[in-house]
Formats: sequence, C-alpha cells, structure tokens
Amino acid sequence: MKLDLWSILMIVAIAHGVFVLLLFVFKKQLKGHNLFLLGLILLFGWFQLEFLAIRNVYSVNFPVFYGTRYGSWFLAGPLVYFYIRSITDSGWKFSSRELLHFLPFVVFVWIIPLLSADSLSRGQVHYGMLSVFDYRKKVVTPFQYLYSTVFVLQFIHLAFYLFLNHRLVRKYAGQIRDEYSNPDSNVRWLRWFNLIMVLILIFATVFLSLLFFSDIYRRHLDYIYVLPMGVLIYSIGFYFSGLQWKKTSEGEKEKYAKSSLQQDTVNRHIGQLKQLMVLEKPYLNNELRLKDLAVSVNLSPHHLSQLLNQHLHTSFFDFVNKYRVEEAKEIIESQPDLTMLQVAFDSGFNNKTSFVNAFRKYEKTTPSDFRMACLSS
Repeated sequence: MKLDLWSILMIVAIAHGVFVLLLFVFKKQLKGHNLFLLGLILLFGWFQLEFLAIRNVYSVNFPVFYGTRYGSWFLAGPLVYFYIRSITDSGWKFSSRELLHFLPFVVFVWIIPLLSADSLSRGQVHYGMLSVFDYRKKVVTPFQYLYSTVFVLQFIHLAFYLFLNHRLVRKYAGQIRDEYSNPDSNVRWLRWFNLIMVLILIFATVFLSLLFFSDIYRRHLDYIYVLPMGVLIYSIGFYFSGLQWKKTSEGEKEKYAKSSLQQDTVNRHIGQLKQLMVLEKPYLNNELRLKDLAVSVNLSPHHLSQLLNQHLHTSFFDFVNKYRVEEAKEIIESQPDLTMLQVAFDSGFNNKTSFVNAFRKYEKTTPSDFRMACLSS
C-alpha cells in the first residue's frame, strides 16, 4: 500500500462525495431530477476509487472495477442529459425507452468483459489505453484493439450529449424569457454545469493526448485531472441539490400555426394590453408571469405569447422590462436621492444587476449616468 499526499487528497474528495450523498438522503431529495444528479455523483465517486486503486493504495481483483478502461464514461453523457432535460422540459418523463441510452455502458463495461476470455494488455493497464496505437512492436488482440477504440469513443459519446445539453439549456432560457418577467439566475448555473463538464472533457482529452504523443504517459498521473474533477462535481452536486427550478409550459403548447387567435382581434388585444400596462402597472410585481398578465387581459397564455412574439416582435421578458425601465426613469427624475437598489425594487426588478443590465440595454446608458445627466440638466 502506498499512501502519499495525492492519495490522501483523493480520499478527502471521496469523503466529500459521501457527505453530499448523505445530504441527499437526509434531505429526502432522492426523487425527480436529483436522481440523475445522484447517479452522476456516484459515477465520479467510482472514478475516484478507481484512480485511487491505480495509485496502488489497494488492489481490486475485479477487472470491471477499472471501468474507464472499458467505457464507464458512456454513463456520464446520459446522466447529465437526463438531469438537464428533467429540469428544462416539464412535459418529459423518464420511460423504459430511455434505457437504450445506457446500452453502450452495459454492453462494453459489463457484458463483453464478463463474457470474453481475453483481457487488456499490460501496456493498456499501466501505460494507458492509447498505448495500443503507439510505435512499439507488439501483439494486439481484437479485444484489446476494440477497447482502445472504445476508450476514445466514450469521450466522443460524452461530447455529443453535452451538445444536446447546450441546446436544451438555450431553449429553456428562451422559455423563461417568454414566461417570466425577471431572469432566473439558476439558468446561468445550468450553463456553468454543462460548461464544466465540457471543460473536464477537453482537459482530459488534451491531457491524455499530450501524454500519449510525448511518450511519458503513466496511469497514475490521471490524478492531475481526476482530483479537481471530483471536487468540482461534488461541489456542484451539493449546491444544485437544493435549487428550485422554474417550470415552463413550452412542452405543452401547440404551434402558433394552429392558434385560434383571430387576426381581426389582434389590434384590439394589443390596445387593451398596452392600456393595462399604463393604467394598472402590473410590471411592478417582480414575480409577474405570462399567465398572470394573460388573465388580466382575458387571453390564454398561449395567445398572449403569440401576440407578443409574432405581432409585437418581443419576448414577455423584454416587453415587461421596457415598462420597468420607463418607470425607473420617472423615479430617478422625481426622487434622485434614492439608491439604485431601491429604484430597482420600486420599478419591479428583483435585483440590482438585472435592473442595470435592462437599463443599459434599452437606454444605452447606466442608471447612475442617467441620474447624473438629470441632475446636471
């Protein structure tokens, strides 16, 4: 047994993962999208244990335990994808059909290794799976060629799922803008979550490639990226486990092409909407949603969304925030001594950052500069 500083740090990371798992259990959050997040944490815990074993801290006489050699990364892509989809698509539910996404993992990590009488070469085990393709003369079996190829394919497989995740998050962000009048900071964290997975993939790929082409690769050097990878994922799991995600109705909407909104009533509805915004100022409610405003103008949320997107060429988010910015300008002009945070709250924004960003977007200046201009005029 060899227990050095790096091995101790790995043990600490694994203990961190166990702590996060216990939080899931004691908080009773083992349901819905958190199940996929839990699966991802367990997967990275497995990676940590595997690389700890590679550093000769202990030995496991079960080849499949060393899953990254056989394709255990095939599990990461579907888990991250289903986690993000369960958050961003309120109409989606996991079904038996979705199990097909886990087929590569089951086939390459469990079925073939357990049924095959062949095994990986010593070079693959100690010098990396890519050693099959180096310049040295060697006898390589079809089984060994297969798994060196699978080793590369599992990262391509993950990249494909991360691309799908990017599309899901982008679509979800658009839906939030269509249905909520204040931005959701959780969407930003969802983007960061996917980006961190992309960075892990890029770093691992570059790291393995450089070591392969420089001919200095040793399996135990994987701790250089495995250790921070584990800490990042566990930390994200700890933070994300308590987040409340906003639901959208996009998955339940019909196409605008099938809408029953009558063309000859569009102008009347627009007039009623604008009159309501001026007289009743519903935008002052920082929790205003599309469905709330739809009730006020006697329209369905779908018809109001169509009215905004197709006829006013704006999103619900932008439509409401334009009125908020106008309200903020009036407040600044009449009460220049108020703090910008108070102006933000009084005009319907729920935080100063959103207020400043919206003000700059529509007025091409900051609220502070606008106030200075008012005071100097």
